[in-house]
Amino acid sequence: GAALAAYGDPVRADAMFARASAMLDRAEPETVPVWRDDYGTNLRDVAAVLALSVEAGSTVADRETLVARLAQAKGPLSTQEATWTLLAAAAMADERAGAGLLIDGAPVTGPAVLSLDAAEASAPVTVENTGTNAIELTLATFGIPQTAPPASGRGYAISRRYLTMEGEPVDVSQVAQGTRLVTVLSVQPFDPSDGRLMVNDPLPAGFEIDNPNLLAAGDIRALDWLDVVEEVAFAQFRQERFLAAVDWSSDRPFHLAYVVRAVTPGSFHHPAASVEDMYRLTFRANGKTGTVRITE
Repeated sequence: GAALAAYGDPVRADAMFARASAMLDRAEPETVPVWRDDYGTNLRDVAAVLALSVEAGSTVADRETLVARLAQAKGPLSTQEATWTLLAAAAMADERAGAGLLIDGAPVTGPAVLSLDAAEASAPVTVENTGTNAIELTLATFGIPQTAPPASGRGYAISRRYLTMEGEPVDVSQVAQGTRLVTVLSVQPFDPSDGRLMVNDPLPAGFEIDNPNLLAAGDIRALDWLDVVEEVAFAQFRQERFLAAVDWSSDRPFHLAYVVRAVTPGSFHHPAASVEDMYRLTFRANGKTGTVRITE
């Protein structure tokens, strides 16, 4: 539809946008992770049809319905969802640039984004709509929680444990400096699902990754029983975290492992490990936080 509109054929462009809208109406809700080769989602498609049809000047797609579907989206957005939603908002903003909107009595001449820090947010802000059209107001808050959230997940659960090099469980609430440990991350899908998953395991400040090549048991014979994933789509061993991308199509759990060494004495906060579907961020999980104490 967008290509035909750019080519100068609005009649066939409208026909394509009408078909696209009908396909969106038939799309099933995404209640479980579903594998799509184009990395897209129904929400991404809604935003794309809205953005492209508005840019093309086509009116066959029901814009108000598409806008309402975008406004009802819950949870974080994938990169594609966020990008197409931004393009849709920009296309709509060009048509409705803030007419009739006042912020603290001052007229808004374009799309309005007001950013307030904690001190500014303690004072009232007056937003007034003097026009005839309804205007959507979105409030987003950002901050660091004072209390770590408990382990939770939608679609997946993730847990982390530590073993000795011989495979014995270890409590890292007290570990001697220089000790080498095997970190084991386990991800459990709740249902049969397809997902391109990113596993993120932040290290406590006193740990360093010692063996960045141990994604499988390798030459550590005592850990053959771990049955870790040998082939991952991507792995990165950073100074402060371990990252791995895993394409997983099963309801069975999978395990990842790598070796760390306790290097710095002291008590350190241990952030939670997490897993998320890179293209459907509502399907995600975080594990437990903890404390690591390393003795001299």
